[in-house]
Formats: sequence, structure tokens, C-alpha cells
Amino acid sequence: MTSTDVLFHLSSEEISHPPGSDRMGRLAGHLLNQHNFYPLHPPSEDVNIDYPYLIKHAFFESKPDILLLPSDLRYFVKNVQDTVVVNPGKLAKGSGTYFKLSVQGSPQITDSTFVNIVKI
Repeated sequence: MTSTDVLFHLSSEEISHPPGSDRMGRLAGHLLNQHNFYPLHPPSEDVNIDYPYLIKHAFFESKPDILLLPSDLRYFVKNVQDTVVVNPGKLAKGSGTYFKLSVQGSPQITDSTFVNIVKI
């Protein structure tokens, strides 16, 4: 989990997309397709990147079962390429949203994960 708003950065850099497609699912899919927690290069101007740590920690070899992407964009829970992607939104000073996550024992994580986003 990171405090960098990668979904917002991706949405501001995206120049083309199919009409009527699922925007949030598509943005999360960029991370999964590129196996990278921050797939923008060069990064957004407001992000300081420590490249040795980026190379060491930002790439993933196997697809995660659950991916948490906190963002200023609208909160959501989606099944993207058999990964449960959660944007719980932001919570600050007693207002915003947070989420409760429950995973039951099942080989198919998307069928056994229950997420409740709570608005304050």
C-alpha cells in the first residue's frame, strides 16, 4: 500500500481509451499488465522517485490476489483480471471513507472476498 495516488496520476496521463469502457478497472489493469505498482515513466512532477528502491520494490512477479490503491478518485471495489482491486478513498479528520475486508477460505479469491466501503 502506498500514499502515492497512482490511479489519479494514470488517469491524468491516459490519452486514449475505448468509449464506454470501465475507467477504474482499466486504470487498475495498467498496473497488473505492467507488473508495476507505479507504471509511469517519467513520473508525475509531484512524485519523488528513489530509483534504486523503485527497481527493488515496485515490480511484482506474480499477480496479487488483493490490490489496495487509495486514491482521491471515487472509491470502488472491482474484480480486475481475477484480482480484487480496492480504492477505499480517503479518510481524514473524521470524514471520508474506509473499508472492511473479509476473506473466506477458498481457492478463488475473487469469490471469497467481501469488501464493505463505509462512508463517514
